[in-house]
Amino acid sequence: MFKQIEGLPENVLGIEVSGKLTHEDYVDGMLLLCDEMLEKHKPLKMMLVIARDFGGMELSAMWDDMSYGIRHWNDLSHIAFVTDEGWIRNMTALFKPFFPGEVKFYGLDEVEQAKDWIVGARELAA
Repeated sequence: MFKQIEGLPENVLGIEVSGKLTHEDYVDGMLLLCDEMLEKHKPLKMMLVIARDFGGMELSAMWDDMSYGIRHWNDLSHIAFVTDEGWIRNMTALFKPFFPGEVKFYGLDEVEQAKDWIVGARELAA
């Protein structure tokens, strides 16, 4: 499941992920929230906090994530990943060289540093 992180500027989408992500979590929640924010702000900055109890994703949720990410590849300027899970960092790092924006990784004990970076990150020149 996921919940929106409150208290961030309106051009920053903060999401905390915990438990096991399902197709319904994506379609009925996260993607609607992303679409709503993208209507108001492009490019969008994102902070993704992956909690210690993250239990992975259903295959259909992985597909939702991947296909949405490809469609909106250029709509995100910065992403802060906050996680202690090495496999998530490694998987994400595979795509980092191809992502047109800036990506940074933080540990779960560095949430405030991640928040400071994502809020203060300047838009990249076109």
